[in-house]
Amino acid sequence: MGPVAAKSYPGQQAVNVTARPAQRARQEIDYGQRGKGYGYGALWETTGQCWTQGYERRLKEYFIDFLSFVDAQVPADVEQISAILDNLDIHHADGLLPFMLAHPRWESVYQPKYAAYLNLMEPW
Repeated sequence: MGPVAAKSYPGQQAVNVTARPAQRARQEIDYGQRGKGYGYGALWETTGQCWTQGYERRLKEYFIDFLSFVDAQVPADVEQISAILDNLDIHHADGLLPFMLAHPRWESVYQPKYAAYLNLMEPW
């Protein structure tokens, strides 16, 4: 899902727009020192269930931990779990192969690195 950073929000007190001279909105000085982390997510499309976990960094250990978490959530009678992955470096981590061997119902489906654009509206 990518990095998730804290955001600045306006204050809790509304500005009186009818007062003259007009009041100015104020915001605390923001030096860019915001908390940051990475969110991992999974969707079970047929049931609509979603699972998310937040981690401090993007590491292969956290990715494998998240896959183990999802595996524990999916009922044992489900025979196959397809993980649709992009070409992010942790999706090709060394620890992924032992996980897949230990959990035979998992299947990795990778998106292509490049797919040519096909315009179906233009005549051949």
